[in-house]
Amino acid sequence: MDSTSTRQADAVGRGELPPLDRVRDDVWALAQPMPGGHLAYSFTYLLQGADGGVHVVDPGWDSDANWDRLTAALTEIAPGSSGAGAVTGITGTHLHPDHVGMAARLRDASGAQLAMHGTERRALEGHSTRVLDTDEVMGRLEGWGVPGERRSELAQYVDRSPEGLALAVDGVLSDGDVLPVPGFRLEVLATPGHTAGHICLRDDDRGLLFTGDHVLPTVFAGLGLGGPTASNPLADYLASIDRVRRFPDHEALPGHGYRFRGLAGRAEECAEHHLRRAREVAAVLAEADADPQSVGPSIWDIASRLTWTAGWKGLEGFQLLSALTQTEMHRDFVRTTW
Repeated sequence: MDSTSTRQADAVGRGELPPLDRVRDDVWALAQPMPGGHLAYSFTYLLQGADGGVHVVDPGWDSDANWDRLTAALTEIAPGSSGAGAVTGITGTHLHPDHVGMAARLRDASGAQLAMHGTERRALEGHSTRVLDTDEVMGRLEGWGVPGERRSELAQYVDRSPEGLALAVDGVLSDGDVLPVPGFRLEVLATPGHTAGHICLRDDDRGLLFTGDHVLPTVFAGLGLGGPTASNPLADYLASIDRVRRFPDHEALPGHGYRFRGLAGRAEECAEHHLRRAREVAAVLAEADADPQSVGPSIWDIASRLTWTAGWKGLEGFQLLSALTQTEMHRDFVRTTW
């Protein structure tokens, strides 16, 4: 895997936010800061159609500073427009606020419609109406074996809903759809796993694959982070990895990090990362099954015996909740698939 942008890679090496980067004559990458610490950012992609209008993929985290960055970039790309007035369409790869948090503001200012996968739209509509039941949340944490003194710490993050997005989703996308961007043929590639309605966008003419959070160059995406699903997110993700491996020569334009080549190899690494954890979980379960006195380990017990980047004791708040959620997903995958 090799970075294909000196501007992006050099900026990261200097500890700076990457500048507006021209990917092709009519495609730009704009890094938009997000909460999460130094150099936390997501990429917004700006595609200038043959009609001069700009199609925005993943507008980014909603903040006044990011709005100013976006409108400045739009003015630079389409100097005859008034910033947001250049926007003719908006696409979200998935429902997370660091990708589409600013979609509602951009939609209102430009009049452009926002399109997302139908599964994401339904998830957002469910989030907008659901009222969390405290007893339900605490029961779930208790069922995982979370110690009583840690439950309040985690309860505030359970099913945390993105805000301000449900009413902004106008168009529903499905696998195989082609986005209406003049001069482009952008095909929707359904890649569930990170969220149930996550999509990538494939442009064969330019040799580009917009990967969202499906395949990233420097970190491994969490799975099942879009709400409850009928299928197992890990099983979905592995099938989705197989889909993008078919395009080894495409340049990957990810949601974070830097653009790169070597998509098939990186996709394989991502799959192996999650399978390695599944094997760890399988080993813990096998040890418990071999003990006739064991009643089976709780999710908390399993998670405490797995390898985590920050170390088990270093996990707190949302990161700890995510680790427990991932552990449950891997346990269910092992029990039903292996």
